[in-house]
Amino acid sequence: MPVIEIITIVFAAITIYLCYDEYKKGKMSLRNFKIVSICESLAILGMIFLIIC
Repeated sequence: MPVIEIITIVFAAITIYLCYDEYKKGKMSLRNFKIVSICESLAILGMIFLIIC
C-alpha cells in the first residue's frame, strides 16, 4: 500500500525538520539530533525501497 509509505516518508521528513529547528534554538543536543536524523533517514530509505520493490 504505497499511500502509507508515502505518509511515512512525509512525516519522517517533517520530524527531521522540526528536530533541526529545535537543535538550532538550543533545545536539543547535537547527539540527540544526530540520533533522530539517522533513525528517520533509515525509515525514509526503507519506505522508498518498499515503494520501488
